[in-house]
Amino acid sequence: MSLFCLLFSLLLFLSPLPSSQENLTSFSSLKSPWLPTQNKTLLSPNSTFAAGFLQLNGGFTFSIWYNNLSIKYTVVWSANRDGSPLLLSNEASLFITSTGELRLTNSSSGTNLWPGAATGNSNFTALSLNETGNLVYGKWESFKNPTDTFLPTQIININGTELVSNNGKFRFSNSSSLVFNGSEIYYTTPSPLQQLRKDGSVAQANGNSIISADFNATDVRLRRLTLDDDGVLRIYSFDPNLGQWFVAWQAIQELCKVHGVCGRNAICMSDGSNTTSCECPPGFTKSSANKDDCERKIALSKNTKFLRLDYVNFTGGLNQSNLNVRNVSTCEASCLNKENCQGFMFKYDGQGYCVLQLERLLYGYWSPGTETAMFLRVDISEQDQSNFTGMTSVLETTCPVRISLPFPPEESNTTTRNIAIICTLFAAELISGILFFWAFLKKYIKNFETQGSLIESEDWYFPRWAFDKVFKEMKVEDILDRKVKHCYDARQHFDMVDRMVKTAMWCLQDRPEARPSMGKVAKMLEGTVEITEPKKPTIFYLEDE
Repeated sequence: MSLFCLLFSLLLFLSPLPSSQENLTSFSSLKSPWLPTQNKTLLSPNSTFAAGFLQLNGGFTFSIWYNNLSIKYTVVWSANRDGSPLLLSNEASLFITSTGELRLTNSSSGTNLWPGAATGNSNFTALSLNETGNLVYGKWESFKNPTDTFLPTQIININGTELVSNNGKFRFSNSSSLVFNGSEIYYTTPSPLQQLRKDGSVAQANGNSIISADFNATDVRLRRLTLDDDGVLRIYSFDPNLGQWFVAWQAIQELCKVHGVCGRNAICMSDGSNTTSCECPPGFTKSSANKDDCERKIALSKNTKFLRLDYVNFTGGLNQSNLNVRNVSTCEASCLNKENCQGFMFKYDGQGYCVLQLERLLYGYWSPGTETAMFLRVDISEQDQSNFTGMTSVLETTCPVRISLPFPPEESNTTTRNIAIICTLFAAELISGILFFWAFLKKYIKNFETQGSLIESEDWYFPRWAFDKVFKEMKVEDILDRKVKHCYDARQHFDMVDRMVKTAMWCLQDRPEARPSMGKVAKMLEGTVEITEPKKPTIFYLEDE
């Protein structure tokens, strides 16, 4: 028994013990080299940020991340090549040479992988991490070499720096443009972005600001501006109570508008959430070579026709110029005159919008908010019918009021004009209603604050506040107008008010496709259809002042 204990003790003595965590305030030549297996971490002064080697996909990255959060490793920067994080082996090494150069290699004799030239004095210069999350060595800074994230106080337009999504597909360039595949711009901000502030706003070059949903000048939260792998630029804010990040603003509300979601000839569809699907238009079928592509069932011959796809847009043709034609017939003729024209897009708004889709059909998506009809060119023998309808019957499907107009004489072509007049009047009513409602909200909130019951700054958006009052606190009476509040009886009026609030919340959904039609709204208010609980409304807008 004593011999067994002796052998066991000897094995423990000879076996390597796991290295303990070593926290660094700086990294100098005296501490070189830094290896992935050494379990070292470089901390910012208040330990808000940490830097070091992180294990990822069987390898390592040298990264910066938010420290001491309830969730593990929110990475905000990584050593990169052209914006994409470098995947390192366990033989990687970070060290400072005798000449003061900071080098990152994958082996003892490997080439330097550190992004940019990082030089200094080997006796005095050290690598340190600021409380802002900026990794600094001499004149080199991680803020000047970002990957997919900008941090608060980081200057965005410095030396033309850009963000690159981790998958390498998307870039945020020139402080204003989201780009797919290196050159194809699919979104541009009204003015170049300059800086994400600590309060959640983003400064712009024209003096305006983007205001995030949790904008707060006093309660400073952890935030980041990140270009995600789905191609959307988002502001994230960390909620310490929930222990998680949430989206406080995003550049694109409809994911289908991001280029590359679907393949050639396909149409991106969204269910109103973060889920998308790729559908084939009539006359096309799924490609056997690529599941995201669609291919024609019948090749185009000299005899062709057009199928109308309401609310469908294609934005990847060779030339997306607006021809500004007089009518749809002129637009159609322009397409027929070109053999490589695959179809054309037209708007019935009286402005003559006409865009030909030449050579290819790329980045198609369906969105009622665009008011565009796509006329898809197919062979005359094609039997498929359009399954994208709704624009021609817009008055029947979205307006419960029955409107009748006298038919014009047969020799006249004023049907389109009559429809345009109705739509214009209808739109004018909607716009005036929205402006009136917004003016009411500002006045209401102002009165609400002056009467001594201040709204929390993160709940300044009235619909969010009303949503919480009704669905979380169950205090319907708090949202009622003071002039009618004394008449409210919870037993008699709750069902009616509940229907009204739920209907209003559905109409205020940030995604257009999630909102009900006017016909359904009428049924919801009448109580003839079941109303499910809506999602809490959000708002993203540009500050004018």
